[in-house]
Amino acid sequence: MAAASLYLKPLAREAHIQRVVALETASYPADEAASETQIRFRQEHAGAFFQAAFLPSAEGAQDDEKDALVGFVNGTLSASDELEEHSMSDHAPSGTTLCIHSVAVDAAYRRQGLAKVMLKQYMRDIVEQQHQVKRIALIAKAYLVGFYVSCGFAVTKLSPVVHGKDPWFELALDCVAARQLRVAQVDAFSSEIFQGNPAAVVVMPPSEFHKPTVTQWMQSMAKENNLSETAYVARRPSTGDIVEYDLRWFTPGTEVPLCGHATLASAFVLYEDGHVPPTSTIHFHTLSGVLMCTLEKTVTSNGNETKLIQMEFPLISLHPVAENITTEALASALGISPNNIVEMKQTPTTHLLVRTDPSAFASLELDFQKLGAVEASGIMVTAESLDKSSGVDFQSRYFGPRVGVNEDPVTGSAHCALATYWSEQLQKKHLYAEQACPARGGFLTLELLEDRPGRLLIKGEAIISLRGVLYSRP
Repeated sequence: MAAASLYLKPLAREAHIQRVVALETASYPADEAASETQIRFRQEHAGAFFQAAFLPSAEGAQDDEKDALVGFVNGTLSASDELEEHSMSDHAPSGTTLCIHSVAVDAAYRRQGLAKVMLKQYMRDIVEQQHQVKRIALIAKAYLVGFYVSCGFAVTKLSPVVHGKDPWFELALDCVAARQLRVAQVDAFSSEIFQGNPAAVVVMPPSEFHKPTVTQWMQSMAKENNLSETAYVARRPSTGDIVEYDLRWFTPGTEVPLCGHATLASAFVLYEDGHVPPTSTIHFHTLSGVLMCTLEKTVTSNGNETKLIQMEFPLISLHPVAENITTEALASALGISPNNIVEMKQTPTTHLLVRTDPSAFASLELDFQKLGAVEASGIMVTAESLDKSSGVDFQSRYFGPRVGVNEDPVTGSAHCALATYWSEQLQKKHLYAEQACPARGGFLTLELLEDRPGRLLIKGEAIISLRGVLYSRP
């Protein structure tokens, strides 16, 4: 729990320098520990690369004068790509290789995940803020190699450095590669590739996410991806166990105010790639307000681990449809008889909910030109499930030709309205839904929160189907 609250600040106060000297001495054997003179040299000449880690003494507040200094990371720049005694003993201000000297955590705070959080924050800050640095390198003993690899380093070779009696391994992080904008394609609401609903997720540095010209770039990239949704996320300052991110969604044609499956995909990437600790809650700041996501891990009867993303969304209210939308027009577009339509409702954002009888739902013959002529942002067609043995309460399909998506395989946000409707119809607070897109489809677990009226939990699985690098930046 404490790890998510940890924050870094440059080492500056004299009391903190003395504390770091004591931590260095306590953390390393005498023949490996840096002297006080070396510590002070690094702090004075390479202060931007000497970061102390603190844990807040009060929830949500950061005050390094009062907070506990629990660890530190320090390094110096080298003009050489080789980690050798002479290149690591000085600081070259114009150097492009950052040599890490110490990664230390107070013994009283170990085995809480602090070292990994501290080092990954340090690496992220170097990558995002210190563009001069092309490579971060360090040497480590064999028993620590796994830890550094888990943080993102790669083993390069056995080090020629003689420091103490044990052999050392050299590890490095390619900062140039780490600065590339990367995209992950995620199949949401499925544990199998080629099922569920695909969405592209781009994790961006905050400085690029908030550029004045970023909206046009995001729209162009979404058009290039040609998926129903492309999501863009960027970290916000966070404290405690809640991690804050900005999130925007784009179809190939427009930005949208809410998208469930791309939210699930975004959370999955952040957890899967280590941007967010698995025990932390994500708060996404969006056009629809703050959306909360958590990671839920379960073990199946055969011993396999299942990862579910749990999202909290607002329920969407339903109202009578506008007079210009007729049963006859919808029936013609869906290829069914008007008598097969049981009921029609409309959301405040002009999405239509069309309930049909189960037999008509199973035999839709779609005319997307006619569907596109209906004055609706999107059209949800739904029916009660007849196969109760499957546990499915209702089925649905979602059509959005007006926003460039003829049919969306699994639409999380649509279930904010579908849950409102079917909870009332079936008198249930817990629902299991199938979005029955013939090509891929998926399943969602829904829970209307009795202690928080108007809020809905949506749970689903996800899997990453491909990764890539973007050669365009905002």
